[in-house]
Amino acid sequence: ILTVETSPSYGAALRSKKLSAEWILKRCLDEAPTDLLPETVVVETVSQPSWRAGVPPRRLTQQLYDSVETLGTSTVELFQVRCSPLYPTRFVASALSTAIESGCCNHVGVQGVHGRGKLARLCRRLEAQDMSLTSNAFEFSLTNRQRESLLDVCKDFNVIPLVLNPLDNGLASGVYTATNPSGGRATTSGRPQFTFPELERWQPLHSVQETVAERVATRVKRSLRDLQDRFRPRYGPPPQINTDITTTQVALNYVIAKGGVPVVEVNSPKDAQELAGSLGWGLTEEEVEMLDN
Repeated sequence: ILTVETSPSYGAALRSKKLSAEWILKRCLDEAPTDLLPETVVVETVSQPSWRAGVPPRRLTQQLYDSVETLGTSTVELFQVRCSPLYPTRFVASALSTAIESGCCNHVGVQGVHGRGKLARLCRRLEAQDMSLTSNAFEFSLTNRQRESLLDVCKDFNVIPLVLNPLDNGLASGVYTATNPSGGRATTSGRPQFTFPELERWQPLHSVQETVAERVATRVKRSLRDLQDRFRPRYGPPPQINTDITTTQVALNYVIAKGGVPVVEVNSPKDAQELAGSLGWGLTEEEVEMLDN
């Protein structure tokens, strides 16, 4: 996992103790062996409270300067700004172009642009300055398909759709179901994360996720055996591919099959391992259709 999305607002209350997200990321990057970890791609997102009436674009660029200094790097790969219908397109485009001109980022993107018209205007304004919009981040998942058409809109403008909350706070993971409301996990409040009526509504989907996970596991195991038989004599053991497919991994690959790039929250080594296990395989058109229906 080589791409990390962070923001000055993540853990901001602990910044003075150097325990904010940016400080923790800096420490990880400093301590990681360079021969084991290739160059990490950092995505920096400016949080919404930074937007105020009359704030000049250079103020946002200053936040980027501060983040780059905290991370101990000269540049970040992608700089995103969170948008709102209240912010004029020209203001957003000016902030993005100023960020690129500062030399502190290689690419720029937005978060929360849901309309084709506004995305088109942003692209045009940046193109007029020989720049391009790289990404647009928004929410989408198996259980929240409200923005599905936006995936095609982004494709039309050659903009990468970064999908936030691809597991819909756990509802799309298939871990919490009507037959297992707690997901086998304890909560700090002592109450289930989702109510029984919520989970009962999604039970048909969760059942299909389990079926798809079993199908994928069977297919991947068969493909892995074929690879071993064909390539072991010449090339040695093939690369390891996860064959213990989970419903969570099915949900992430659904987003990928739809053309999105899931941005997943990782809170533990176990989360990271499960995320890594979603790589190396994909869903067939038939499996995507099963989940769609």
